[in-house]
Amino acid sequence: MHTTTSGQYDEAAEAAEAAERLERAKAAGCPVVHFDYTNPKPALSYFEEFDKLRHQGPTAYSTYGPGFWMLLTSDLVGEAYQTPEIFSSSATIPTVPHPDWTWIPTMIDPPLHSEYRRFVSIAFSPRFVKAIEDSIRQDCIDTIESFLADGQCDFLEQFAKVFPTKVFLRILGLPLEHTDMFMGWVETIFEGLGHFGEEAEDQLQAQRDIHTYFAGVLKDRRENPPANAEDDFFTILANAQIEGRPIRDDEFLNMSEVMLLAGLDTVKSQLSYIFYWLATHDSDREWITREPEIIPNAVEEFLRAHNIVMTARQVAEDVDFHGCPMKKGDMVMVANPSASRDEAVYDDPTEIRLDRQVNRHFSFAGGPHRCAGAHLARTELAITLEEWHKRIPNYRVTNTEGLVESGPQVGIEKLQLAWEA
Repeated sequence: MHTTTSGQYDEAAEAAEAAERLERAKAAGCPVVHFDYTNPKPALSYFEEFDKLRHQGPTAYSTYGPGFWMLLTSDLVGEAYQTPEIFSSSATIPTVPHPDWTWIPTMIDPPLHSEYRRFVSIAFSPRFVKAIEDSIRQDCIDTIESFLADGQCDFLEQFAKVFPTKVFLRILGLPLEHTDMFMGWVETIFEGLGHFGEEAEDQLQAQRDIHTYFAGVLKDRRENPPANAEDDFFTILANAQIEGRPIRDDEFLNMSEVMLLAGLDTVKSQLSYIFYWLATHDSDREWITREPEIIPNAVEEFLRAHNIVMTARQVAEDVDFHGCPMKKGDMVMVANPSASRDEAVYDDPTEIRLDRQVNRHFSFAGGPHRCAGAHLARTELAITLEEWHKRIPNYRVTNTEGLVESGPQVGIEKLQLAWEA
């Protein structure tokens, strides 16, 4: 954000830079669009819009907000993830080039990134997830059975938000009775991303509330370390060494917030698309029920076809990137939802084929910042598909009118399901 010598926001300077970026894009022949990724649209509209944009070319320039470049194909998205020296993670929301926060390790570039990531990886390692898989499965079963006899549910409110939160709290050793509080904070933050005004302020307040909560956790772990301190994530994090020095309080709070955000809303949003699809496609639902061994493969296909994260990077140095004249400070949307449906990589990419052999997609990003929680997310999705279809093999959507999704992390906002009790 540009400020004057008095510290005031310099709107004129921002507007001048936006106009200059737009002229660069036009001069390079880059398609210019107004891609407002915060606008609620009918379900699946964002994926369809990305498909149309990709057919116009591998890149585009959006005039929404201060303006940002868009990378739309698998090869360009992959290249951006593999070159953090050019595409920095210091800003990760397309319309926010100067964020008032730093998410650790999400917004830290290599080599420091790996110092933080090794502690995040402790909680999400395949070995640790495997060790608590039975508990994860029981959390899933208990959540389903809480509404099973009703013959209906608000899928997001009663399952897709609740189950991942239980798993997160169990992994990190936090009280299960805080489920509703955590879900509220996470929802407010994701609703505010990329917005301006009141919604953005609500987002910042939720982040402050999360920091206050985890400040209490940090104080407790230091004053009253648990008996299982060697296996307790927050005790390990509170005693972490970063580049040979003790972790700072602000770093602890940042990392705790990132763990919360990464573990809850992403799985919820992914589940919204999976169950919307299965509720409206009888043959695929019957296939999963009849042959549960197809589930791991189906999970990868769902992740590919309905990739939910529209992340971004900030250009760290002037570069002509495949014909796009980018300058230091420009924002670039790394369009995972588009790259994972690229015709150059997948046959008939807009179709969902549960037995498709998916070797690569960008649901968990890529490069040094590839999602540390990928294994846990896959486990949660697979267990959900197994246990749900054991108990509810046939179900339907009852709120077919007004089904909408919104970004920048896309997800269906409300999904009502019903079945024969």
